[in-house]
Amino acid sequence: MLKHRELIRRVGWSLLIVAIYQLGQKITLPMIDPAVAKASLEGRTLLQNFGILTGSQFTLPTLFSLGIGPFMTGMIIWQAISSLGLDAISHLSQRQVSYIQKWIALGLAALQAIQIVYFIKNALITLPIFGNSKMATMAVVYLMLLSGTMLSIFLGDLLSQHGLGGSSLLILPGVILGLPNMITSGWGPFNYSLSHSHLVTIGLVTVVVLYILEFLMHTEQRLKVQRPMMQGDLTESYLPLRILSAGAMPFMFSMSLFRLPRMIFSTPKAANTPMGEFFLNITDYHSWAGVLTYAIVLMFLGYAFGLITVQPGQLAKSMKESGEYFLNIFPGEQTTSFLFKKYFVVTSFGNIFLVMIGVAPMILSMIFHDHGIANYSAYFGSLAILVSIMDNVAGQFKALYQKNDYHLF
Repeated sequence: MLKHRELIRRVGWSLLIVAIYQLGQKITLPMIDPAVAKASLEGRTLLQNFGILTGSQFTLPTLFSLGIGPFMTGMIIWQAISSLGLDAISHLSQRQVSYIQKWIALGLAALQAIQIVYFIKNALITLPIFGNSKMATMAVVYLMLLSGTMLSIFLGDLLSQHGLGGSSLLILPGVILGLPNMITSGWGPFNYSLSHSHLVTIGLVTVVVLYILEFLMHTEQRLKVQRPMMQGDLTESYLPLRILSAGAMPFMFSMSLFRLPRMIFSTPKAANTPMGEFFLNITDYHSWAGVLTYAIVLMFLGYAFGLITVQPGQLAKSMKESGEYFLNIFPGEQTTSFLFKKYFVVTSFGNIFLVMIGVAPMILSMIFHDHGIANYSAYFGSLAILVSIMDNVAGQFKALYQKNDYHLF
């Protein structure tokens, strides 16, 4: 027991912080009529699904409604900025980077909070203490949402320092609890019933998809690296390039990006314009144009997030500085070009699998004339996020468990 006390301590911290986070998502904000607010947000299926995938909660305004979502999005934005290799960014300390990420997260939370307050404006209750002013009530609710976001970020930091899985662990309960909603009403208007035969189908399909995702998450190509500065067996090593270098990130944002034009052109006036008709057609998930668009969105996000993760240019620069190289390839521009080519080849295979998993349910829904089948696309996205988070937690758990089992002699 004493041997694994650090592991036990981290598991305890993780359970405590996740419990606090879940409790915060149940605390309804004051000055709001819950029934009216819930009805106002009920039809926002895309918003609710985005919340499930990013650790937010958009079914009812609560203390942690925005949750850890703005921080995660902010981290991705910062990684994209960092991948540019600017000198001003490379000289920043870790503390400065942390502050910048939090400010980006606060800015994103401010934009999302405006959207939430707008949707629930009819549910706000004015109080005499604020002069019965609805604007004052909106401002107070807005500030509470921002405060909840910053508290969520604080919990995420605590989890990274003392727990397992980092901030992403806060998403896990929401993803697991949201799986039934994803399969029944993933895309919105058309439900997929949970009859006995459907449950059997869901179970079988889930096992197959989980196996495929787990296999893809661990598949990599190993590029042999020469390390002349190292002595012994480490003079020849390898650089791993994962086939799913973007992990589950494409699924996390694909639905929102794909459906964004429908939100923009949702009004009758905008929908009847040539541009509105065009965008509504290519984002109709039960049409061939929609299938093609969603495939392009998934493919694009797969490459984009993969580049942010791998950063071939920065990797080639680091190899040159440390004296490492690939056999018969000169350090510098040739190594950069080599890594980019390898990245696109390896990642293309992973992206093709992601697209197949994402669009196959949409195609089957048109073939069998059952639009509810398309909800499997959103469901598979949740499974991918689940596998990604669990792999991260399991890796850290295993490392801590085996930490004291190493012997030098």
